[in-house]
Amino acid sequence: MPVFTRFREGMLVLTADGDFTANELRRVAYGAFHADETPRIVPILLDMSGAAGVAEKSSEQLQAMGSIFGAYRDRIAGLAVVAPAATHDLFLSNGDFGGEAGVSVHACTSHAEARTWLKDRP
Repeated sequence: MPVFTRFREGMLVLTADGDFTANELRRVAYGAFHADETPRIVPILLDMSGAAGVAEKSSEQLQAMGSIFGAYRDRIAGLAVVAPAATHDLFLSNGDFGGEAGVSVHACTSHAEARTWLKDRP
C-alpha cells in the first residue's frame, strides 16, 4: 500500500510512498481520523519524501490533496509536510494545497524539523 499511517510522538504520520492518488490518501486519512485511538486534536506529519511525481502534481491534484485535510481542519493542530526542498513551494499555506487544507502548513526536508515545528504549535 503506497499510503499508510502510524502514530509517533503524539503525531499522526501519514506517509505516501511511490505512486499514489489523492483518493488513496483520502481513504487512509479518513480511516486514521475515525480510528478510536486518534485524539480529537492531532498534529499531522505528512511524509511525501518517498512519493513519486510530487513536483508534477497539477493544481487540481494539489487542491484535492489539500481538501482531504480541509475536511478535518477543526481537528488538526498543525500540518508539517516532509518533501524534497525543490517542492516546498507546492505546500505553501496560501497555495493550492494549503489553501484547501485551511490550516497552518509548514514544508520541511526532515522528520526532525517537522516534529520540532509541530511541537512548537500552540
